Amino acid sequence: MDIKNDKLNVESAFKNFFYFVPDYQREYVWEEKNINQLLEDIYEEFQANQESEYFIGSIVVCKKEDKKLEVIDGQQRLTTLFLILCAFKKLLKNNVDALDILKQELFEKTLKGSKITGSYKLVLQYEDTAGLLAKISEENNLDGDFKGSARKIVDAYQYILRYLESNFKKEEDLMTFLSYISNKVTLIQIETPSISDALKIFETINERGVGLNPMDLLKNLIFRQVPKIQFDKLKIEWKKIIELLDKNHEKHLRFLRYFIMANYNVRNKRGEEIIREDEIYDWITQEENIKQCDYEKNPFDFVQKIQEDVDAYVKFSKGLDKNGDVNVYLDNIKNLSGSFSQHLILLLSAKDIEKGLFTHLVKQLETLIFYYILTKTPTKELERKFSKWAKEVREISRLKEQKEKLNEFIVRTLIPEISTKNRAFEISFKEFNYKTLQQYRLKYILAKFAKYIDISDKGMNEPDSLDNYLSKKSKIEIEHILPNNPEDELKDDFEKVNGKDSYNVYKLKLGNLTLLDKPRNIAAGRDYFEKKKNIYKTSTILLTKSIVLIENVGKNTSVNRINQQLKSWDKWGSKEIDERQEMLFALSKRIWVVEKE
Repeated sequence: MDIKNDKLNVESAFKNFFYFVPDYQREYVWEEKNINQLLEDIYEEFQANQESEYFIGSIVVCKKEDKKLEVIDGQQRLTTLFLILCAFKKLLKNNVDALDILKQELFEKTLKGSKITGSYKLVLQYEDTAGLLAKISEENNLDGDFKGSARKIVDAYQYILRYLESNFKKEEDLMTFLSYISNKVTLIQIETPSISDALKIFETINERGVGLNPMDLLKNLIFRQVPKIQFDKLKIEWKKIIELLDKNHEKHLRFLRYFIMANYNVRNKRGEEIIREDEIYDWITQEENIKQCDYEKNPFDFVQKIQEDVDAYVKFSKGLDKNGDVNVYLDNIKNLSGSFSQHLILLLSAKDIEKGLFTHLVKQLETLIFYYILTKTPTKELERKFSKWAKEVREISRLKEQKEKLNEFIVRTLIPEISTKNRAFEISFKEFNYKTLQQYRLKYILAKFAKYIDISDKGMNEPDSLDNYLSKKSKIEIEHILPNNPEDELKDDFEKVNGKDSYNVYKLKLGNLTLLDKPRNIAAGRDYFEKKKNIYKTSTILLTKSIVLIENVGKNTSVNRINQQLKSWDKWGSKEIDERQEMLFALSKRIWVVEKE
């Protein structure tokens, strides 16, 4: 590989070369903080010593024709420098000396026959930017409806203008700063004979502000595997991955970590079967992992695999299976998990298991996640387990006897895992109160109780969605049986019987909480239990109705069987709240269960 490198200042870079950023490159992403940092760093050095150089890093280019260079790395800085020169051009438009310097740096005239034409020294070829830099340089109207990267570029230019105007009140000072930037701000330009060579170098260099990350590096590894004639095709396929993640506000690197742990054998230097974000690139480029991923021989197949997993990843996060159908247990996990997402490792590894078995596995994961959350076990512990188990689950998805092997997996891994948490779970549950977990998780717990009782009452075996309790449309709220904000008289009466300062403890206990639709909740208000009884009796939610009324129907019916697990009360004090918390714990052992298919 014949590599050439030159140390250039800004003036020599733009005077002597034409740069173009290909359409497969990452678009302009710098924001105000990145631009401000660059300007502040240069300005600080300028103030300290105007004779000292300020190095802003390196750029990687591939030579195409005489003076024409394809930018592989460094377009964020090059574009920003070009915008800085455009801003100087606008502010110094009446200074002949400044304009002479700037015109040579920004634009070069050429004579073709009898016609004088010209080219700008930087051309952006990606979407929405055609002619934009020319428009900025020529000070055309920038009030249009710019989108995407074009919007970022216009915003960057306008910020640079404001920065220069606020820091340089005198034209002579502005002129001195322009001279410093043109002559003393330097970079290293690494020039390679081929795009493939440039991409190899690209992988080792970090950009200022928005650095390279493993997602960028993986993209460039894949681009290296295909001839340039296929770049457009590969760009389109890669863009689908990024757009789907962005559209659903999913973090790129979290997905990439989970994708690797779900699909490949992973072991880091610490002997763990997990991979951190800062270890991704090293892992991807190791010889044995190149063979695992097979991106060198079959880059498009590898990209398609990522696309399939991105699609599944997003759907799982939304409570849907890989076909886009609602999955009750995935939806339950969505309502429970919040920022918890480690289960997606195992789900990605299981995505090709037969649909019914996949649903059964998800049901078991819901229980496992609930146990971990309630016992406040560090989620990293479960991540390590999911990554370890993913290898086994992948193998199950390739077998014909999936049910047998899945049951073996559940018996060997998930059931023992729950068993180790049983004691901690019991302690946590019996101490559980309104402040133990976030309100959305508390509502999930009460909804699971309510759904279990309601479907058992109807003799149904398979639970359906919790939407009837959790959706905004349902208007179901958490009700404090002892009012959360009681009248002083009610609180005093309670504490006379149950002890001083006991009210604030018992009003928060899980045993004192239930679900009630908004109209009834408003009607119940801050009243005594005696006055709330009739409201609870009319509730369509059996969990709430049963607090004051249990109705048996016939003999050995589903209604009677569920009623045996419930209890009602005539009065409401500390004893009754403790009893109800015990009752709910007993129900929890029936609801959150790990079992074979």
